[in-house]
Amino acid sequence: MYAVIPLSLFFMKRRNMYMELLIGFFIILTLSDSRQDSLQWAVNAKNEYIVILAVFLFFDRKSFQPFSYFYQRFIPFFLFAFLSICFTPYEIIGLSLQKTFSYLLLLLVVSNYVLRCHKDHGADFYKTLIYAGTCFLLVGFLAKFVNHYQAYLEGRFRGMLGNPNGLGIYTLLLFLTFSVVLEIYPKLFESWEKWVIYISIFLSLLMSDSRNSIFAILIFIFFSYFYKLSPYLGFSLFLVFIVVYQYISDNLVFIIEGLGLNDYLRVQTIGNASGRYIAWNFAKDHIRQSIWIGKGFEYTNYMFDESSDWLNRLGHQGNAHNTYLTLWLDTGFFGLISYVWAFLSSFIQASKKSRLAIPVMYAVIFSTVFESWLTASLNPFTIQLFVILSILTSEQIIPTKAPALIPVQ
Repeated sequence: MYAVIPLSLFFMKRRNMYMELLIGFFIILTLSDSRQDSLQWAVNAKNEYIVILAVFLFFDRKSFQPFSYFYQRFIPFFLFAFLSICFTPYEIIGLSLQKTFSYLLLLLVVSNYVLRCHKDHGADFYKTLIYAGTCFLLVGFLAKFVNHYQAYLEGRFRGMLGNPNGLGIYTLLLFLTFSVVLEIYPKLFESWEKWVIYISIFLSLLMSDSRNSIFAILIFIFFSYFYKLSPYLGFSLFLVFIVVYQYISDNLVFIIEGLGLNDYLRVQTIGNASGRYIAWNFAKDHIRQSIWIGKGFEYTNYMFDESSDWLNRLGHQGNAHNTYLTLWLDTGFFGLISYVWAFLSSFIQASKKSRLAIPVMYAVIFSTVFESWLTASLNPFTIQLFVILSILTSEQIIPTKAPALIPVQ
């Protein structure tokens, strides 16, 4: 790995194969999410890969002109993130520093490589990216019949991903990317290609039984329809959705039982959000100990690992399962606010170019309320979101032709 991957990347760089470099990175990130022993090499490979891509970017900036400054709005966040490392437990300070740098590098690498790929290949780049993601879903179906252990985890389908919820998030982000690409290039895919992609996405989503991702896609489909009619109508309905959400949440079990989806949506675990309420309360208790300044990237995972036996007895497994609580623990209140500002302002800027930008934002926010994937850089999910934002915020890809499609000043 330590020899083959660098040699392969340098070989591609000498031949200006920037599309292969970026999509290869996406493939490695997807492989690294698998729990299959034969693919564990990808976990180390992704760290090596992002560094090499960054080296190409920094030492050959002329090849990436015009340079993307998408990362600039995240600078305040990284100032607080690096400051938080001063308060990181000694045992994880190296890992915390590494993860903070990797997140910064991901922002720089993805935005600039997307611009270069667009300049070199245009629509073909996006088509190849969608093909790559769809191929993993199709291989996951094959694994169902060839390697049951790989395809299932505790009775739920996970395909080539590490767990069923991960597959759900993967399909959600792939669907959002596909939708954005189709809006820009409506005739890029043949009718039969669209059918294959849609069937692969929705079948994987339904088989994963990922409630959060199912609801997130429904939110996107619902709001994208009304935002295409009128951004004011879409925003008004979003305000109504916020008002009625608590009522729906309180009566969700009765609604699901009325629809006869008790078993599929695992209604017995909705009461405690599959143990998430336990995790959220645990995280909130620790936030009170250090509200303003966090304790560095990876601190949340470290804290939950330290208390894993006690949390397991209460019915919880995993981490905080909430991006915003994780950011608060890791980077403090100021880090959380600066990240949310950068996140929202990016989508508001994108709404000047696409009526799908705000519906994408709503779907991502819903997903990240129940999962912490956005706080990690080297996974197959965050890279897809940054590809979407790179497309929608770049003047070189989509020139601004309209005012913002969300009614705020």
